Amino acid sequence: MKKIILAFLMGLLPCGLIIAKDYNVDVSHSQIGFKIKHLSVSNVSGNFGKFEGNIKVDNNTLSALSGEVDISTINTNNKDRDAHIQSPEYFDTKKFPKATLKLVKMNGSNGTFELTIKGITKQITLDVEVFGTSKNMKGNEVVGLELSGKINRKDFNIASGTPSVALSEEVTLSISIEGIAK
Repeated sequence: MKKIILAFLMGLLPCGLIIAKDYNVDVSHSQIGFKIKHLSVSNVSGNFGKFEGNIKVDNNTLSALSGEVDISTINTNNKDRDAHIQSPEYFDTKKFPKATLKLVKMNGSNGTFELTIKGITKQITLDVEVFGTSKNMKGNEVVGLELSGKINRKDFNIASGTPSVALSEEVTLSISIEGIAK
């Protein structure tokens, strides 16, 4: 009987390995967005148009993520504001053109990530929801997930001289990802 149970369990082992899959971020079906309170009365939201990344999902759980954002592609629906945000006071895109995000570990539905902006790396916590897999119109396997949470802009030396009444210190992140299996 022990041999039968052992053989059954050994047969399941490869199945667990097959479940883990690597995906490339599909930019056309993904979005990296944010919002921040302006003058304590309204939110300004925006997103980034150019980014790339890789994810790994194991048993419907995010097990790896690394991504990079081109900060110069910021869009807040105001060209003057977008240009200002790229200045040294904010993102300083000439000196620091990219921001990166990397998963450190998962704890249930919370992920610990390393976020690097302006050469400053901080650990942040984001809520992670994996929606599962499907097939796209080309028959490729895809996975969907969402990351959300808050960071402090001053932790990354963004507009550190701007009072929080004018621009909130808290920035809400909302990242929707669709990945295509490699």
